[in-house]
Amino acid sequence: MPGHRFFTPFQDTDKKIIVKDPDEFQHLAAVLRLKVGDPLEIVNGRGWLACGIIEEISRSSAVISVREMSFVPRAPGPVLTLACAIPKKAKFETVIEKCTELGVDRIVPLITERTAFSLDGERAEKRAVRFFRVVVNAAKQCKRLWFPEIRAALPFETAIQELAVPEAVLFIPWLEGERMPLSQALAAKAGMKHAIFFIGPEGDFTPDEVKLAMDAGAVPVSLGKNVLKVDTAAIAVVACAVLMRKGQ
Repeated sequence: MPGHRFFTPFQDTDKKIIVKDPDEFQHLAAVLRLKVGDPLEIVNGRGWLACGIIEEISRSSAVISVREMSFVPRAPGPVLTLACAIPKKAKFETVIEKCTELGVDRIVPLITERTAFSLDGERAEKRAVRFFRVVVNAAKQCKRLWFPEIRAALPFETAIQELAVPEAVLFIPWLEGERMPLSQALAAKAGMKHAIFFIGPEGDFTPDEVKLAMDAGAVPVSLGKNVLKVDTAAIAVVACAVLMRKGQ
């Protein structure tokens, strides 16, 4: 039963699902102008896909009668985490969009020594909501059933402490010092359960930040001879890691 796709949290035992998120409902009712009886798909971002028809539409919600429910497990291979310094303007939303399409599992916004601004209070809450909406739209567009987790922004030192767990391998692209090409570093760590990629800000990580990461076991890597912008570097490492994961 093909149809347009929408996001709403639901349980695999639900027989009826209510679409009431303002953005999702507006797209359903005002943009697509779907009617009672029209087929559609609902995803919950946790691997489940519900196919059904619209049973009822009110002024602020739609009731979906579920006809079929299916589940897709996570992709095999290592869990992929991108810990990325927040670049200026809207570039981080591009990072979220493209890395969601590629298949990243978790995104951690980083506040580094050279990050141009900070996030706190109401501004942080609004940006978190916008980041999640980017994830939803990207995941629906690429037909992805597992949505990546978006963490709250973390200071670099805190991120190292939280992410450097025993089963994880940390990779940190850097523009100086002795480094291994990313492809070789990934091949050398084949079989790892969790790969974490740290992407620095404009101007790169500071030497102290790189030392902190390496003291926690991070592998310094190179992304090639060209100096990449933050968003380009983030998308490049995720693409490389996804290709490695698919090749396992």
